[in-house]
Amino acid sequence: MNPTRWHLLRHAPAAVEKGTVYGRTDVPAIPQDPALLKRIAAQLPQSSLLITTPLRRTTDTADMLETAGWTPQERIVEAAFAEQDFGAWEGTTHDALGREGSADYAAFWDNPARNRPPGGESFADLTARVSAAFAILTNTHPAQDIVLIGHGGSIRAIVATILGMTPENALALEISPLSLCLADHAGTEEATGALSPWRLRGLNISAGF
Repeated sequence: MNPTRWHLLRHAPAAVEKGTVYGRTDVPAIPQDPALLKRIAAQLPQSSLLITTPLRRTTDTADMLETAGWTPQERIVEAAFAEQDFGAWEGTTHDALGREGSADYAAFWDNPARNRPPGGESFADLTARVSAAFAILTNTHPAQDIVLIGHGGSIRAIVATILGMTPENALALEISPLSLCLADHAGTEEATGALSPWRLRGLNISAGF
């Protein structure tokens, strides 16, 4: 059986002030240079399944790439791949939260992988929901090319799932805007024996060059 090939592309930079907490805040993506978009589009498989999230910055990025000549076969929206929910901190900058001296904000950094912002979710929570959806989609689209235009958090969670990393270790992974991670799933456990069915072929690849 041919592998299921995942192409994990982080969305274009978001139109927010630097340092803003904007996990579930629905901000647009910044328009990108057409030449850069064409180079990225050339690295993505044509006639693939495209997955975006409900957040505009992923759909904006998909629209830019389609305008640049990329032609996915089908586009679906998967809410489980949305960015981490930072609750009461959404739309606030880290500098402002630090100046306020909130006990919740100070305590969060004791274990940012598992602590939750007020009214939000932890990175471990994010990893649990992302990994479940990732497994379902891998199983229901065997031997296909799948492009996910996702978020730093959701792509980091997928890579952690593939590599068996803890949420704490996964937070050390760099996932830059418009970077690609590439992963292949070889098929059933029977086909791979004791080996992992996953192969991570690329991590945080600069997609434009």
